[in-house]
Amino acid sequence: MNKKTILIALIAITAAVTYFLYEEPLSIDKRAVVEADLAAQPDKYPATPVWWSDGGVLAIGMLPRDDGEKRHYSAKEICKILWRHDINRTVVEVYDILKIQKSDDWEMIGGADCRRKSD
Repeated sequence: MNKKTILIALIAITAAVTYFLYEEPLSIDKRAVVEADLAAQPDKYPATPVWWSDGGVLAIGMLPRDDGEKRHYSAKEICKILWRHDINRTVVEVYDILKIQKSDDWEMIGGADCRRKSD
């Protein structure tokens, strides 16, 4: 094989890998629906999502538990909200909203992996 053929083959392989690995970012509409569901329960979810990472990570601020217990169960409840809207590729991270507000300290107090295969 000559250099030109090898170069064309490498470019084709690179394009194919990029095509199969690329995931479309989560639409703003889907994010808005989830945020509305969370906002409808202010006693459970006092803050809007702190940030989204293209739909791959949803970080949300919550109040810490008095006994310091982690909020993994709360994160799993958010998974159910995501799944209800066919969002199946997101990890939920829960942060102490009080520490963020007071000192910009991003202490994670819970989390859940909500990724699952689409039906």
